[in-house]
Amino acid sequence: MAEKDKVQRTLESYNDVFADIMNVLLFDGREVVKEDELTDAQPFSYYKMDGKKVRGQERDVAKFWKNGEIRLSLIGLENQMKTERSMPLRVIGYDGAAYRSQLNQKGKKRYYPVISLVLYFGTKRHWKKNLSLKDVVAVPDELEKFVSDYKINVFELAWLTDRQIQAFKSDFREVALFLRSLRTGEEFQESDRKIAHVMEILDLFRVMGENETDLGIVINEYSKNNNSTKGGIGMGDPMKKYRNRIKTEKAIDDAISALKEKIAPETVAKIVKLPLEKVLELQKQVTVTA
Repeated sequence: MAEKDKVQRTLESYNDVFADIMNVLLFDGREVVKEDELTDAQPFSYYKMDGKKVRGQERDVAKFWKNGEIRLSLIGLENQMKTERSMPLRVIGYDGAAYRSQLNQKGKKRYYPVISLVLYFGTKRHWKKNLSLKDVVAVPDELEKFVSDYKINVFELAWLTDRQIQAFKSDFREVALFLRSLRTGEEFQESDRKIAHVMEILDLFRVMGENETDLGIVINEYSKNNNSTKGGIGMGDPMKKYRNRIKTEKAIDDAISALKEKIAPETVAKIVKLPLEKVLELQKQVTVTA
């Protein structure tokens, strides 16, 4: 899980990707946030445990959205692979710490809002519960009207609409398409757009998919055979190599199973669509291990 967090953070930390996520999820695709208006914010904050021990808490990605020298807001991203019951408590902790830090700034006359987005990368089930503080805190009826609720902003990436996905202008469009393919079980159909952060996208596919080893090998081969891994490169070439590798491995497994059943190599080659030379090679391996 730690590796997935690291890979997700790396891609989202690029200003072009971060701004794109904001514009699609918050502003319906309108270019409200521009990448040159974003600056990195400190993702760490601290709190005392039981009034004694100091503990740290860290957002996945946090950036200030600025207009000149004026901070319009602090925006934080939290990545989740699974639904988490305590997420409202975590988010209110992050947001509260960010507001508290503004109180500590002497002479400050204008406070800025803090916004947290939970990006849900899960593909098996919806995030239906635990969307607000009152979903996770047991509030007696007598206190109901005195307890303020705190809602969190959860975006289910694998369930974004076609319109939302097409609104992405950055590499994050490929991420949304890939997650949808994992959810539906359909073959991933990458766009024909050029990718700015090639290795980051491929690495995210590797940790999110079911064939990490195979895609990892393709990534290594791809990075060795290409002088540039940034900009001007489409997804078609590496993904085609990846699919061919998966198909070839399946054909080899099927061929070995057929040869063990004493089916003639010529017949096996036609069934699994491998060259006869390769099937004869596999037959020698089967004979040796038999």
